Amino acid sequence: MSLFSFFRFEEKTDKKIKIAANLSFLACFGAAGWIASAMNFSASELNLNALDFGFVLTSNELAVIFGFIISLLLSYISESRLLGILVSMAGTGIILTALAGFENPIFGFLYSIFNGIHPFAINMAIFAFLLSLSIEYFEMSRDSLVKHSTDSTMTAVILSKISAYSLLGTAAGYLVVTILGFFSFDYFYYVLYILIGLPLIIIGIMSSKQAEAAKALKENVELIIRGKFTNFYILTFCTASLNIIMVFFGTFFLVYKFKMSLGFIGLVFLLHSALVFFLRRKATEIMKEKGEDKTMKIRYMVTIVFFAVLIVCAAPFIAEHSFMKYVVLGLLALYGTTTLFDVSIKSFISYFASPNEQRSNQMIYTRLIQLSKIIIPVTGGVLWKLLDFYAVFGFGILLAGLCLWRAFMIYAAYNDSGNNPAEEG
Repeated sequence: MSLFSFFRFEEKTDKKIKIAANLSFLACFGAAGWIASAMNFSASELNLNALDFGFVLTSNELAVIFGFIISLLLSYISESRLLGILVSMAGTGIILTALAGFENPIFGFLYSIFNGIHPFAINMAIFAFLLSLSIEYFEMSRDSLVKHSTDSTMTAVILSKISAYSLLGTAAGYLVVTILGFFSFDYFYYVLYILIGLPLIIIGIMSSKQAEAAKALKENVELIIRGKFTNFYILTFCTASLNIIMVFFGTFFLVYKFKMSLGFIGLVFLLHSALVFFLRRKATEIMKEKGEDKTMKIRYMVTIVFFAVLIVCAAPFIAEHSFMKYVVLGLLALYGTTTLFDVSIKSFISYFASPNEQRSNQMIYTRLIQLSKIIIPVTGGVLWKLLDFYAVFGFGILLAGLCLWRAFMIYAAYNDSGNNPAEEG
């Protein structure tokens, strides 16, 4: 089977599905390009600090609260048309980001409300929110469209193929930022964000075709919260928090202290995604061979070491032009390999959870990750304000230590269960 077979659809496949796949490529391309460049743009161009950047990240994730907006839209327009509109919205948010370095009188009341936050950070937060709202609900609407437009026996295959388009779009976005990032010229970010955002606007509008209306999916899952899943809840929230601190604050630290160029930052994300893509099968084999408990423990031990290196690099005796900046760059790229084992958290509860409880906890898992994306960025920014990056990365060590401790406890619970999956009932 060739690599490109993942991107081929059968001739009889509904045209709406093919359009959704192409739009998925564009949406992920835009989101990846924005994420990979946000640290450099914030620190180098807008002179934002870690608190400002944390505010931007938190605002970026608040979009999950406004899902009712998309539900209202789906009452009037079809999912296939909505996909194109959302991609166009994402492109608009990306292009507007280039204008974040100008105070806008329209946002004057927000500047006064958030008096301790830089006005440029508030601009970035607004545009990031628009982008996040578009991407977040693009994925939901796309999956809903697929489930309503395909035979149930083919749904998994179609979603898998669309996932391949998404991964390719993400890689393309990181690659564009990496290549352009090694060049320097006037109005660089205007060119970058127009290059990334304009195709989304044009193709999104062109792809927004009128189609038969389809009902939005309804989650018919009973939420089951049990005390025996306390370790699962803690590990889910804290692991998501670790990823935010390491990937975003770690990368922001590279730009803030070492003045690392955009090309290198793009390279971090490109290597990160490449390692995740090519090593995910090997990671699954390791989890099967060694067990979830061992892989979780090793994952958190390695994370503690990574954070310890970051704390050392934050020390004054590490100069801006020190070779340690390349050590941190490699460390952040390698961190992607540890996230491959995060699936252990979800798979491990199958040993002592009924099928109903597993379905419920899958939803709780998603909500806890969303909650961490809202809380941790601004928390990290406040910690930076108090004790610089020492506090941010020290907080990461505390979270990793808590996860390591809970990994031992969840192993004990597994032994107490008799190593038998729970029955439905």
